[in-house]
Amino acid sequence: MPYRNLIIHSIEKEQFSDTVIVVKSKSTIDIDDESIEKFCDSLVDSYRNDNRISNTKFKENSRFKGMYDGLKKSEKTFVECTSEMVDSIASILELTKTAKGGKFVFIEAQQNGNDFFYVFLIRDTTGGQIKYSSENSKYVLNSVEYADTNNLAMAARVNYNIYKLSQNDDLLNYLSFTYSGNKQDGVSDYFANWLGASELHKNSEYAIHLRKAILKIGDFDEAEHAGSATEKLQLVLNYAMSNEDDIINIYSLSEHLYGPDNRNLIRDTCDENNFIFTERFKLITTSKNLFRNISVKVGEIKLQFPRIFLENQTVKVSNGVVVIDDSTLAEKIIQDYESKNEA
Repeated sequence: MPYRNLIIHSIEKEQFSDTVIVVKSKSTIDIDDESIEKFCDSLVDSYRNDNRISNTKFKENSRFKGMYDGLKKSEKTFVECTSEMVDSIASILELTKTAKGGKFVFIEAQQNGNDFFYVFLIRDTTGGQIKYSSENSKYVLNSVEYADTNNLAMAARVNYNIYKLSQNDDLLNYLSFTYSGNKQDGVSDYFANWLGASELHKNSEYAIHLRKAILKIGDFDEAEHAGSATEKLQLVLNYAMSNEDDIINIYSLSEHLYGPDNRNLIRDTCDENNFIFTERFKLITTSKNLFRNISVKVGEIKLQFPRIFLENQTVKVSNGVVVIDDSTLAEKIIQDYESKNEA
C-alpha cells in the first residue's frame, strides 16, 4: 500500500465573505479499506492528469516550507503539521473575499521510490461524501461512496527525494501545483502564496526544458507518429508557428508529436527527469533557434542535426574541419562500408 497517512480538515467560507470557520480532525483516517485506497488513488490520478500543473520550489521564507520541515524532522506529527497548515491558509482566506473554502485532504505516500506529500482542496458539492464525526473528532469518508474528485479545485505535491537533493542544487524543482492564468481578484494567487511558491519560470526556460524532454524521449517509432528526435524538434517550431501567438500547449503538442495515446508523455518525461514545465507558454523569438536544425548539403554529403550538438560539441567545427564525436555513428559507418566491401 503506497499511502502512509491521510487526514482531512475543512474551511467553511462562502465567496465574497470574510467569515472563516476552520474544522480540524484530531486524528488520521485509517487506510484499511478498499474504498479509502480508491479515494486516494482517484485524487492522485486526478492530479496527474490535471492540465494546470507547473513545477517550481519554495521561497526561502515560506511558512509552508517551515511546517513541512518540522514534519520531516519529526518535530511535529502529521496531524500537528497539517493542522498548522490549515490555520495558515485560513488566515489568507480571510483576506481573499472572492475565494471559497472546501475540504483540505493531506496524504503522505511512497510511490516509485519517491516520498510524496500531497495537498488537495476539494469541494464536496453533493454533500455527505465527506462527513465530520463528532464521536471520533475527525472527518471520515463514506465507506460506500467516496468523494467525487471531479470537484478537485487545487492541488500541490512535494517530492521529498528531490527536496533533499535541492539543499546542494538550487536548480532542482520539487514543488508542483495547480495554478490558473486568471489573476482576477487574486483568486488564483492565494494557493501559491500559501505554499510560498517561487515565481514561475520564464518562457525561455520552459522552451529549454521542452527541448530537453524531446531529446530525452528520443527517436519515436510508434506507427503513424514515428520520427527522429531531430524531426520532432522541427515539428515543435511548426506547431508554434501555426497559431498567431506562438503558444505552446504541452498536452496538445504531445498529441501532435506522439499521438493521442501519449498526451501526457512530455509532462511525464519532465516530471521524471526534473525538467521544468507548465501547461502553456509562449515560444518567444529568441527561443525558436532551440528547435531549428542544422541542415547542410555539400556535394554528396548531407548533414542534419539539432543545434544543441554544436553547443555540446558533439559536432565540432574548427579550422575548416568538421568532427562528429559519436561512436555509434562511427561504428555504423564502418559496418556499412565493410558490408559493401564483402558484397
